[in-house]
Amino acid sequence: MQNIWPSPIKTPVVNDQENKRFATLFETKVQDSAEAFYDKLYGPVGLQLQKSRSLDMAIQGFDFAGLHVASIRHGVTTSATIYEQHPFWVFSYLSSGSVQNIDNGKIYAMNDCVIRRPGDAYRIKTSADMEIINLRVSQSDIDMACVALFGNSFAQTIKLDVSDSAHALPASTLARVIRNLSGTPYYQHQFADRLERKVKESALFELLLACPNSISPNFDKSEALPASIRRAIEYIHANLENFPTVVDIATAACISVRAVTKGFNKHLGTSPLQYMLDQRLEGARRQLSKGTSDQKVTDVALQWGFLHLGQFSIRYKKQFGESPRETLSKAKL
Repeated sequence: MQNIWPSPIKTPVVNDQENKRFATLFETKVQDSAEAFYDKLYGPVGLQLQKSRSLDMAIQGFDFAGLHVASIRHGVTTSATIYEQHPFWVFSYLSSGSVQNIDNGKIYAMNDCVIRRPGDAYRIKTSADMEIINLRVSQSDIDMACVALFGNSFAQTIKLDVSDSAHALPASTLARVIRNLSGTPYYQHQFADRLERKVKESALFELLLACPNSISPNFDKSEALPASIRRAIEYIHANLENFPTVVDIATAACISVRAVTKGFNKHLGTSPLQYMLDQRLEGARRQLSKGTSDQKVTDVALQWGFLHLGQFSIRYKKQFGESPRETLSKAKL
């Protein structure tokens, strides 16, 4: 079978003409270091290496509007136990080699894909030539994509299944989504974040529509998101750093404060202010993920309207499974 996704590890990492975003994130031959890095990305992991062989781990990837893409190789046959995945969905595409699920014996080959839900624990065995590309998506991003598509927040109970390699469409869709994300240029423009959010939304729509899921039977029953609530959401995203009030949001949506509050509760399962808080956390994460040399967590927290650093850290870790300092430290590696 022809590989539909050329591995970024075997190609130039950065090519300005092709606008590739992949960059080296981590390399090690030390097992403890590999486990520690995995813990930051996905959750606590235990690795076992093939006897007489040394680890040659390399991870390349990038952040994109709150999404995280990572291409991973070990360079040796390994067994891995993921004890409890952080609160992220992980869409995995196998670009070479094989991965075996130790618990059920199923073997995944090149061009197969699989999805892991938040909190999943599992055991796998990987071949020495394994290279896998993971797209990590936060629960809040899945929620928003489901709301935008179906009008109600189904994400807490959604089940996506692409474990059967006969599902060629989800695999090709995942490969195309990652290609599109990596091929989106970096724009030095004040509205570049808005572009990336739209690209991310489109990517998640593709995955949700292409993958077999538990929501499809409800398509005809789901309620479309009203134009007024769409206007409110667009206004919030365009004015996050100005910290609009509920009155500002309602005025922009051309409805009353009561109506916008009821609309958010009905269609998004949250209040306008809580929705905006979640988006401010996403904005802080995007900024911390850039990892500039002079960047400080306190400055980022204040910029996004979090005046109490302790509360910011608690909310951030609950949302993303790691502290703000961990995100910044990882970005500076």
